[in-house]
Amino acid sequence: MSALSDQRQASTFDIDIRTLRPADSPRFTIDQAHVRALAESEAEFPPILVHRATLRVVDGMHRVRAAELRNRRTIGARWFEGDEHAAFLLAVESNTRHGLPLSAAERKEAALRIIRSHPHWSDRSIAERTGWNATGVGALRRSVADPEARPEARVGRDGRVRPATAAEGRRVAAEVIEENPATSLREIARRAGISVGTARDVRHRLAQGRPAVPGGRQSDGPDAPAGASPASGENPAGGGTARDIARRITLFDGLRNDPSLRLSESGRLVLHRLHTQLRTTEEWKRLAPTIPLHGREAVADILSACADDLKGMARELRCVEDSLTG
Repeated sequence: MSALSDQRQASTFDIDIRTLRPADSPRFTIDQAHVRALAESEAEFPPILVHRATLRVVDGMHRVRAAELRNRRTIGARWFEGDEHAAFLLAVESNTRHGLPLSAAERKEAALRIIRSHPHWSDRSIAERTGWNATGVGALRRSVADPEARPEARVGRDGRVRPATAAEGRRVAAEVIEENPATSLREIARRAGISVGTARDVRHRLAQGRPAVPGGRQSDGPDAPAGASPASGENPAGGGTARDIARRITLFDGLRNDPSLRLSESGRLVLHRLHTQLRTTEEWKRLAPTIPLHGREAVADILSACADDLKGMARELRCVEDSLTG
């Protein structure tokens, strides 16, 4: 169920139009002709959506202006609970699914804003939400100067975490083949986040003694992290090398397919926590510059303590495994 359908099931109430704030909307302007057409119609308007924390209109500014032309002081509304990033995402989703269509420029600007707020989302995920195309989103991503807009791994529409570049996917495929040369092409493609054709090409190149990445390239040009060492694939902002990140993704995908985890409530919670943990480093790298100087030491102490706790839990898990297999 989408966030939009969730909001349609919320309770409706009347709100004073004078208390509402303008929408943080993907639209650049209000279409006055559309407002007049709404006002002159005899139809009752569907309830608008209002961000409870800010009283900004999430969806329905044309209806609000039309209600004002009808000399109405109130309008039917539903609350949206969530932060401002989530409110904007819902505004984009609402405006691409009904009402007056967004212009190409508005969809492009919405995609650019989502790239900056949710860099870990795949190009296809962003395209689906903005009504744009994945190729255009990818070109936009490469035009953004901030390297955080191009993380090593991204979350697709199906919730799976995959390497962001074809070159990294080829390297993961090579590791899978080296571990077990008998692995099927379909399984190699699934674990590396690449097509079956690319998996076949990697296997063919390795059989001929050639590198998995054509030309020995270590990245796919524009998508390579700024400052990364071509020889090592290191991520200068932290979070481990590209190989480390790809290994985590591969391990996580293996766990996702384990029925003992996927089909139990506690197992699904474990998978959810791991999925969140995979995204945490990239999110902290994006948030770090926004932390005021006087608060950075305290944030660093908390993060360090949390890291120690996670390392302790990892040691406990290994001890349990050793006791069971010893």
